[in-house]
Amino acid sequence: MTRETYIYGIYVLFFAVLVGLIIATPILSFSQDTSALYKAFSYTCHQKISRSLCVFSDGKNYWIGDCTPQDSVFVDTAADSRTIKEQYTNGATTITGYKMPVCARDVGIYGAMLLAALIYPLFRDINDKKVWPAIWLILAIVPLALDGTIQLVSEFGFLPFVYESTNAMRLFTGFLAGFAASLYAIPILMNMFGTDDGETKKGKTQ
Repeated sequence: MTRETYIYGIYVLFFAVLVGLIIATPILSFSQDTSALYKAFSYTCHQKISRSLCVFSDGKNYWIGDCTPQDSVFVDTAADSRTIKEQYTNGATTITGYKMPVCARDVGIYGAMLLAALIYPLFRDINDKKVWPAIWLILAIVPLALDGTIQLVSEFGFLPFVYESTNAMRLFTGFLAGFAASLYAIPILMNMFGTDDGETKKGKTQ
């Protein structure tokens, strides 16, 4: 295999493991202590439960949903603890859910980075080192930046209104930014660690 193939494979493997752990952590929480995993991810994310997705189970089936109602109402810090477990009672049935170890926006980012990496070879040669104009990456990040910044600024009371995003919006903006990020990260990595053009030409002439 070429050096570029190894670089691409390591990139895909990294995000496959990362996304796999994000999904596996709440599922494993139903049967064992996963506090170490939540602790590890806490260094990369605020883990606010009001801005996270949970994996729920009624004892027979599993499904993903919002940990708390997404009614665009700001949840103050005191009520937005880092609790990993939520329980809801529907009649006589108690439904338990464990939140993913990162927020909904991060789920969108990492999931999209993995998806983009997986389909990358379908429309572009992994050996291609050309990096597209930065404007397209900037445009993909703008929705995330606006959504997050307006939410943060309003949280500190600098705006005449309070804006609280929803998990659907966090997933969408995170997905856009993450997908674009992979399309730029892969050729950049090829330029940094791949075979240089002089070495490639030399190999072809030997």
